Amino acid sequence: MSVRPPTVADGPVVIVGAGVTGLSIAQFLAEAGVEVVVVERLGAPGGLARSFRYDAFVFDVGPHRFHTSNPHVTTWLDRVLGEDKVSFPRHSEVFFHGRYYRWPLKPQELVRLPPTIAARSGLDLALNTFRTYRIDSFEEYILRQYGPTLYAHFFRDYTEDFLGLHPRDTHPDWAKAGINRAIIDDKLEMQNLSQLLKSTLLQFGKSEIDFLYPRGGMSVIWERLVARLEAGGVRILLGTPAHLVARGNRVVAVHAGEDRIRPSVVIWTGPIGTAAAQLGLPATRLDYRSLVLYNVMLEGDVPRRYQWCYYGEKDFVFSRISAPRFFHEATCPPGTTGLCVEVTCQEGDHRWQQAERLTDWVVEDLVRVRMLPDRRLVRDVRIERICDAYPIYHKDYPADLERTTRAFALFDNLHMAGRCGTFWYNNMDHCVEAAFDLTRRLLFEAGIQSDEAALAAGPSDLGDRAHLADPVRSAAPL
Repeated sequence: MSVRPPTVADGPVVIVGAGVTGLSIAQFLAEAGVEVVVVERLGAPGGLARSFRYDAFVFDVGPHRFHTSNPHVTTWLDRVLGEDKVSFPRHSEVFFHGRYYRWPLKPQELVRLPPTIAARSGLDLALNTFRTYRIDSFEEYILRQYGPTLYAHFFRDYTEDFLGLHPRDTHPDWAKAGINRAIIDDKLEMQNLSQLLKSTLLQFGKSEIDFLYPRGGMSVIWERLVARLEAGGVRILLGTPAHLVARGNRVVAVHAGEDRIRPSVVIWTGPIGTAAAQLGLPATRLDYRSLVLYNVMLEGDVPRRYQWCYYGEKDFVFSRISAPRFFHEATCPPGTTGLCVEVTCQEGDHRWQQAERLTDWVVEDLVRVRMLPDRRLVRDVRIERICDAYPIYHKDYPADLERTTRAFALFDNLHMAGRCGTFWYNNMDHCVEAAFDLTRRLLFEAGIQSDEAALAAGPSDLGDRAHLADPVRSAAPL
């Protein structure tokens, strides 16, 4: 006689991680009457979308904002923030060979490209018809799609520095996901040089897409959600690491500080390798790239008013800069500007351990890229270390992910979710959509009727990873 798997109606649901996915699921389950406990190892909510405050300055973990065509996400934002959100047109850029260009490219930018590079790229477009590529690595994918010229001048060095992995050892999924995350606009197709040119030419007269952002920084959302959840009876344990205890095919306990919680269901949104180690599963090769943030506080204005910009040249220490002031002016005092400067690394490496020693290099490079007219304008620099920021898509990661996913599927009350828990390079919009999908299914399995209109609506559009909304159940290869 088979034993029925536990459902969310059978007792407390433990959600490990108070990031975008974890808090969204907690909200949807709690509103359906489910008992929920959230356990978060950091001292503040928000995960990779949290904010840092220094007096009147606010910095997010890079350029976080919402842009979605999904009505469920828009409704969720309206419910959480009400009028405390702003809408603004996108202004992002890329720094290439000493010049700034709007990104995605505008038609007028094409004539500003270095003539030699533009000519060689055009020749690549013609010659690639006669070339053969294996398309089994990032390098081969970019060579096939964009040609040797753009690969050598932008993609190769940027990718190797960003991921710490040579493009020939990187899976082509990183190219597809990375380009989509950088473009954001679903109506633009830039997966190859031909599409890039076509989409660029179609930009004539087109207005920029709009972003949504909470007044005062991303943490406003998560602090408001935490307050509502706790007022509704949800336990949220911040600054408390979680440890899973399994017996047979079930997670029977979650240790959180001095608490030992007997869960009905566990939803894990932390790093996938940590969960595997706690459950005694074979070690994974699914690792993450980390960040060191240099949050620079400046007197006065800055020469360029982008919200964020990519820096791909190998001799720059940083890969991206964002300016919170151009998301919302309340993120810095009047007459000042904040710049969030991102340096990628591995947790524990030289950059991670000796981050303070790189401060002068960061400031010097800000002068070199003309974002800082005079280093004497720097009021202060605060350093924040962000672990497990980006999944590293090494060449064999799909097989490793499938093997690990199938191992998790043996536990009948464990669900993996979120950016880290599913090893998915996604945006916040995708996290909320996936939270809707998982919650709707968990409530259906428990026979719970939810009054939440969004949960009763049709399926969401998850784009390139829709089949991994809950990879533990689908166990589908990429």
